[in-house]
Amino acid sequence: MALTFYQSDLSPYATRVRILADAKNIKLDSTAPLGGGLKSAEYLKLNPIGKLPVLLLEGEALPESEVICEYLEDIHPTPTLRPVDPQSRAKVRLLSRMGDLYIAPQLTKLFPMLNPKTRDAAVVEQAFKDMETALAQIAHFLEGPSYAVGNRLSLADCTLAPLFFFIEVLLVPTFGRPSPLTGKMRAYYDGVSKDVHVAKGLREMQVVLSERQKAAAAQG
Repeated sequence: MALTFYQSDLSPYATRVRILADAKNIKLDSTAPLGGGLKSAEYLKLNPIGKLPVLLLEGEALPESEVICEYLEDIHPTPTLRPVDPQSRAKVRLLSRMGDLYIAPQLTKLFPMLNPKTRDAAVVEQAFKDMETALAQIAHFLEGPSYAVGNRLSLADCTLAPLFFFIEVLLVPTFGRPSPLTGKMRAYYDGVSKDVHVAKGLREMQVVLSERQKAAAAQG
């Protein structure tokens, strides 16, 4: 039986879960939030955090993508996306956490700046500077070249690849800046993007992004 999964194909957090589920052949019944959306009374009653994604477990909401991934790992341990040895497993958790704490906040700052008419150049400059610092810190712990840790897909890749997609495919061309994914980070993103499960997740993101960009261009 498929698990009900409230999500958006463009969300890097939801994509993280979809990559893991695809790699483990877990069937997710992906759907948009019920009722009137994330801030509707119906959805907030289910998930007072008011965010995506959410996995439904016997009618109870399990939010937060990292927690969802850990839960799916626990109930479907094979094939595992967590290394066996404790040090490598800790490194996977570290890289995943660094993506959430140091890369994702910069994307959150930049998304409101996409419209050049309301853009604050100082905010953009600082966000890119902080993002470059965070990427350099991540590169220190990244093993690569094709996977974050070891030579196969892990939870760290599920986290990092969708975040890097937004940097490369949306932010760099929108702001007309050189890609901050250079050297070791460039080799890693190019490599992990070829993983069949990652590639599927990124294609799903690309479809929705292209549709939204076309709609925005049509409006004016």
